[in-house]
Amino acid sequence: MAAALALALTIPAPADELPGHLKTCVSLRRDAERLACFDKAVEQIQNGTETAALSAENMFGASTGLPSEKGNRDVEREELREIRGVVTSLRRVDGGMIVVELDNGQAWRQQDADATLTIETGDAVTIMRASMGTFRISDKRGRSARFKRVR
Repeated sequence: MAAALALALTIPAPADELPGHLKTCVSLRRDAERLACFDKAVEQIQNGTETAALSAENMFGASTGLPSEKGNRDVEREELREIRGVVTSLRRVDGGMIVVELDNGQAWRQQDADATLTIETGDAVTIMRASMGTFRISDKRGRSARFKRVR
Protein backbone atom coordinates (compact mmCIF):
# COMPACT_ATOMS: atom_id res chain seq x y z
CA MET A 1 0.00 0.00 0.00
CA ALA A 2 2.83 2.39 0.87
CA ALA A 3 4.47 1.68 -2.50
CA ALA A 4 1.25 2.58 -4.34
CA LEU A 5 0.95 5.80 -2.35
CA ALA A 6 4.56 6.71 -3.08
CA LEU A 7 4.02 6.02 -6.79
CA ALA A 8 0.87 8.17 -6.86
CA LEU A 9 2.76 11.05 -5.26
CA THR A 10 5.51 10.92 -7.91
CA ILE A 11 3.20 11.05 -10.93
CA PRO A 12 2.63 14.67 -11.91
CA ALA A 13 -0.94 15.86 -12.09
CA PRO A 14 -2.14 16.88 -15.55
CA ALA A 15 -1.88 20.58 -16.27
CA ASP A 16 -5.14 22.45 -15.92
CA GLU A 17 -4.48 24.77 -18.81
CA LEU A 18 -1.99 24.87 -21.67
CA PRO A 19 -0.41 28.25 -22.31
CA GLY A 20 -2.15 30.09 -25.16
CA HIS A 21 0.71 29.82 -27.61
CA LEU A 22 0.83 26.02 -27.14
CA LYS A 23 -2.93 25.81 -27.73
CA THR A 24 -2.36 27.50 -31.07
CA CYS A 25 0.26 24.91 -32.01
CA VAL A 26 -2.03 22.01 -31.11
CA SER A 27 -4.72 23.38 -33.41
CA LEU A 28 -2.52 23.47 -36.55
CA ARG A 29 -3.32 20.75 -39.07
CA ARG A 30 -0.09 20.49 -41.06
CA ASP A 31 2.60 18.50 -39.26
CA ALA A 32 5.49 20.71 -40.42
CA GLU A 33 3.68 23.90 -39.38
CA ARG A 34 2.63 22.38 -36.04
CA LEU A 35 6.20 21.22 -35.27
CA ALA A 36 7.65 24.60 -36.29
CA CYS A 37 5.08 26.25 -34.00
CA PHE A 38 6.04 24.02 -31.06
CA ASP A 39 9.74 24.69 -31.73
CA LYS A 40 9.11 28.44 -31.68
CA ALA A 41 6.95 28.20 -28.53
CA VAL A 42 9.60 26.19 -26.69
CA GLU A 43 12.26 28.68 -27.72
CA GLN A 44 10.10 31.51 -26.37
CA ILE A 45 9.55 29.64 -23.09
CA GLN A 46 13.27 28.92 -22.71
CA ASN A 47 14.20 32.54 -23.46
CA GLY A 48 11.41 33.94 -21.32
CA THR A 49 10.10 35.95 -24.26
CA GLU A 50 7.02 36.00 -26.41
CA THR A 51 8.09 38.08 -29.39
CA ALA A 52 5.26 37.30 -31.76
CA ALA A 53 1.95 35.75 -30.93
CA LEU A 54 1.81 32.33 -32.53
CA SER A 55 -1.12 31.92 -34.87
CA ALA A 56 -2.15 29.84 -37.84
CA GLU A 57 -1.40 32.85 -40.04
CA ASN A 58 2.16 33.44 -38.88
CA MET A 59 2.92 29.69 -39.03
CA PHE A 60 1.46 29.43 -42.57
CA GLY A 61 4.10 27.89 -44.82
CA ALA A 62 6.59 27.31 -41.99
CA SER A 63 8.55 24.14 -42.48
CA THR A 64 10.93 22.00 -40.54
CA GLY A 65 11.98 20.06 -43.61
CA LEU A 66 10.00 17.02 -42.47
CA PRO A 67 7.56 15.36 -44.85
CA SER A 68 3.98 15.84 -43.78
CA GLU A 69 2.08 12.88 -42.39
CA LYS A 70 -1.20 11.76 -43.80
CA GLY A 71 -3.89 10.03 -41.85
CA ASN A 72 -6.80 10.51 -39.53
CA ARG A 73 -6.52 12.95 -36.68
CA ASP A 74 -8.23 12.68 -33.33
CA VAL A 75 -8.12 16.44 -32.85
CA GLU A 76 -9.92 18.91 -35.09
CA ARG A 77 -7.15 21.04 -36.53
CA GLU A 78 -7.11 24.36 -38.30
CA GLU A 79 -5.77 24.72 -41.83
CA LEU A 80 -5.60 28.02 -43.61
CA ARG A 81 -5.90 27.75 -47.37
CA GLU A 82 -4.51 31.24 -48.03
CA ILE A 83 -3.25 34.39 -46.40
CA ARG A 84 -2.90 37.95 -47.62
CA GLY A 85 -0.14 40.42 -46.99
CA VAL A 86 1.36 43.68 -48.20
CA VAL A 87 4.83 43.65 -49.76
CA THR A 88 7.22 45.72 -47.61
CA SER A 89 10.34 44.92 -49.64
CA LEU A 90 11.26 43.09 -52.78
CA ARG A 91 14.63 41.99 -54.15
CA ARG A 92 15.89 39.93 -57.04
CA VAL A 93 18.21 37.02 -56.35
CA ASP A 94 20.01 34.49 -58.55
CA GLY A 95 18.37 33.78 -61.86
CA GLY A 96 15.96 36.71 -61.60
CA MET A 97 13.94 35.04 -58.87
CA ILE A 98 12.34 37.40 -56.37
CA VAL A 99 12.17 37.38 -52.60
CA VAL A 100 9.23 39.25 -51.14
CA GLU A 101 8.97 40.37 -47.54
CA LEU A 102 5.50 40.96 -46.17
CA ASP A 103 4.06 43.21 -43.49
CA ASN A 104 3.51 40.15 -41.28
CA GLY A 105 7.29 39.50 -41.13
CA GLN A 106 7.26 36.54 -43.51
CA ALA A 107 9.68 36.26 -46.44
CA TRP A 108 8.93 34.14 -49.51
CA ARG A 109 11.32 33.15 -52.35
CA GLN A 110 10.15 32.46 -55.89
CA GLN A 111 10.69 28.88 -57.15
CA ASP A 112 9.53 29.17 -60.79
CA ALA A 113 12.27 30.64 -63.00
CA ASP A 114 9.96 30.95 -66.00
CA ALA A 115 7.20 32.92 -64.24
CA THR A 116 7.23 36.71 -64.36
CA LEU A 117 5.12 38.48 -61.79
CA THR A 118 4.30 42.15 -61.51
CA ILE A 119 4.88 42.86 -57.83
CA GLU A 120 6.02 46.12 -56.26
CA THR A 121 6.53 47.36 -52.73
CA GLY A 122 3.13 48.26 -51.27
CA ASP A 123 1.21 45.70 -53.36
CA ALA A 124 -1.24 43.37 -51.66
CA VAL A 125 -0.56 39.72 -52.51
CA THR A 126 -2.31 36.45 -51.78
CA ILE A 127 -0.37 33.32 -50.81
CA MET A 128 -2.32 30.12 -51.48
CA ARG A 129 -1.67 26.48 -50.71
CA ALA A 130 -1.08 24.53 -53.90
CA SER A 131 -0.52 20.86 -54.61
CA MET A 132 2.08 18.68 -52.92
CA GLY A 133 2.93 21.10 -50.12
CA THR A 134 3.77 24.03 -52.37
CA PHE A 135 2.52 27.62 -52.23
CA ARG A 136 1.62 30.14 -54.91
CA ILE A 137 1.67 33.91 -54.79
CA SER A 138 -0.54 35.78 -57.20
CA ASP A 139 0.12 39.32 -58.35
CA LYS A 140 -2.32 42.16 -58.99
CA ARG A 141 -2.88 40.92 -62.55
CA GLY A 142 -3.84 37.43 -61.41
CA ARG A 143 -0.65 35.66 -62.52
CA SER A 144 0.96 33.35 -60.01
CA ALA A 145 4.20 31.49 -59.35
CA ARG A 146 5.40 28.91 -56.84
CA PHE A 147 7.09 30.31 -53.71
CA LYS A 148 8.74 28.84 -50.64
CA ARG A 149 8.71 30.49 -47.25
CA VAL A 150 12.24 31.39 -46.14
CA ARG A 151 11.36 33.30 -42.96
